[in-house]
Amino acid sequence: MKFRTYVLFWVLFGVVADTVIGLTLLKGAPWWALAAMAAPTAAAGLCLPFIGAGKHYANSLRVFSYLIFIFEFPKFLTALTGLILPAAWAVGIGAVVSAFFITFIFYVTRHLVVKETGLSFDNLPAAANGLRICHIADFHLGSFGTSSSYIRRIIDKVNELNPDLILFSGDLVNFESKEALSYKETLLKLKAKVYSILGNHDFLLHGPHDSNEASRKEDMARLEAFERELGWTVLRNESIQLPQGITLVGVDNITTNPYFRKVGGDLAKAMQGVPKDAFKILLSHDPTHWRNEVLPGTNIDLTLSGHTHGLKYKLTGLHPNHWRLHESAGLYEEGSRLLYVTAGLGSAFAFRLGGYPNIDIITLTKI
Repeated sequence: MKFRTYVLFWVLFGVVADTVIGLTLLKGAPWWALAAMAAPTAAAGLCLPFIGAGKHYANSLRVFSYLIFIFEFPKFLTALTGLILPAAWAVGIGAVVSAFFITFIFYVTRHLVVKETGLSFDNLPAAANGLRICHIADFHLGSFGTSSSYIRRIIDKVNELNPDLILFSGDLVNFESKEALSYKETLLKLKAKVYSILGNHDFLLHGPHDSNEASRKEDMARLEAFERELGWTVLRNESIQLPQGITLVGVDNITTNPYFRKVGGDLAKAMQGVPKDAFKILLSHDPTHWRNEVLPGTNIDLTLSGHTHGLKYKLTGLHPNHWRLHESAGLYEEGSRLLYVTAGLGSAFAFRLGGYPNIDIITLTKI
């Protein structure tokens, strides 16, 4: 999102809303009441220079988004409805909307759910029968500051579930590699072997690097190196043979959404040297890739994706037919080939609209 969009939000939801409320609902009110109303707008305004300069970007944007959703947007609705409804009704509407966002930010977004799923295949290698995979995605660590009991709770829960391996299908951060640094010791506590890919946010296209390609590539290299320092195996358009006889394939983000830039995801390259009769699991961040390329062009048995946060409709894209995510959460089948989309763990915004965050445990069995 461009900086000017954040400025527009601040002006419209903050400055304009405060002005309208001050001239109508709070007309003649004491100075301290007007100051209290305007305080969140002032605080959000203090975040803008940091966002614009790319300094403390993730934390500044996180605070800004909290202020916009909890205070500014509800005030905007109060100002708007106050022009046509009694003052008590207008204030009540704003309070309800504020309570809605508070609930989503501090409860729904952190209410961790474990989902257990069993998947059966007739061509599963015997050594993989009963294999328990922990499938996770979309940490978006920058949305939780530099320390979060929620992130620690995720790691503790994954370890408690004792999976045979962990498959992470992308989006560790939002905008910068340094969002992950303070979580290094926490992430190192994962006991099972982790295999990962890079999601769209891991290419750092949406924040302070979006106008500086050299800076973006340097910071992206730091992020990849960070994951490797954790002991994770990062698959960049490549495959690896697991001890259980499964071929694990991983691609850089591939999407059909024109809103996202192409970042070099290459399934053909990743599949080079993979035997046709091998049992294959593909990690591909965006589930639209499955129907667009995986189904028509390969015989991959199981694809694991994230990206959607469980939300069926995305309000991005250049045409309405790009808004709908046909495969958005859970299991999808086309003959013997399966796609499993996890609802993920976090969000690049202050809250999740797709429901509770998920840890998915997938148990493979041989028919």
